[in-house]
Amino acid sequence: MRTHTKLLGLAVLAIAAIVIYLDWTRDRRSGPLLSDLRTLPISIQGQPGTAGNLLGIETRLVPADYQSRERLQLKFATYLDQARDAGLLNARTVVVLPEHVGTGLFALGEKPEVQQARTLRDAMQWMALSNPWDYLRALFNNEGDDRRTEAALKIKARQMADDYQLIFGGLARDYGVTLVAGSIVLPEPRLEDGRLLIGDGPLRQVSLSFAASGEPIGPLQHKMMLSRYEQRYSEASTDQPGTLLQTPAGRLTVLIGCDGYTRSVPADAELLAVPGARDDPSSACAATAPTGTELPRMEVRTLGLPWNLVGSPHRPTRHNHSEPVQLNNLWLPERS
Repeated sequence: MRTHTKLLGLAVLAIAAIVIYLDWTRDRRSGPLLSDLRTLPISIQGQPGTAGNLLGIETRLVPADYQSRERLQLKFATYLDQARDAGLLNARTVVVLPEHVGTGLFALGEKPEVQQARTLRDAMQWMALSNPWDYLRALFNNEGDDRRTEAALKIKARQMADDYQLIFGGLARDYGVTLVAGSIVLPEPRLEDGRLLIGDGPLRQVSLSFAASGEPIGPLQHKMMLSRYEQRYSEASTDQPGTLLQTPAGRLTVLIGCDGYTRSVPADAELLAVPGARDDPSSACAATAPTGTELPRMEVRTLGLPWNLVGSPHRPTRHNHSEPVQLNNLWLPERS
């Protein structure tokens, strides 16, 4: 009798624990995180004219920026408001955002424990606990070195793609500019009928640009040369020739990270944008010679990303506060 009572008590405790856990997984209320919405210093090169300009936004991204679509949109709207007040926005402005700005969207709508995690590994463990069934299904289909990160990004991929297009397409439309929306990691992404869609294959890093109407400018720009840590959860795109995007400022090509120093620029390109620029490309990218040096180009460094998305998954992001956050503006020369 005593044994049966103990078993019954354990069963009740187990059921209670399961009920509490399932209730916890449904709670998506965000914690009290603060974002930095201060204006940035502005560095200006060239003389104002009618040919347009390239505007790069170099800023540190923190977990609080990914608490909601509105928070991330507000961060970049703050900088675009500043640029507009300084007379730097017009119909021929091309705005370039940092690399991986879209990858952090996996945290939108997640539990505060995910957003408050200091390392990528901790964030992914909380993602697994708060999305147990979807996570397990995705985990069994993965073959990468960092299966947890790969699984978490895949279970949020559809929502990430929608949020990426909604946020950055909306910013381009609201400010009437062409916007190069950094980059995002998605499974086999493709652009179809004006919508960013995903597939069932490996994770790829791509950049999508938006016209002043808010509509995507195709095609997608794929990253070919991945960092050591990016290779743990994603695969490099192959057989992706350099392509051009038609913008009011000219024919634009976008090269992500080390691709900006190792890949050839299309011969008829007029502008170059490099989200994820490197301070020392010869060392970081094994670059033998820069590409497209004669073109007007806007390089945007990745100064800081939440959860150390481009570094070791076991270490928190290291912020080098000696590196200035700023708006970089390049006025384009008049064409003859």
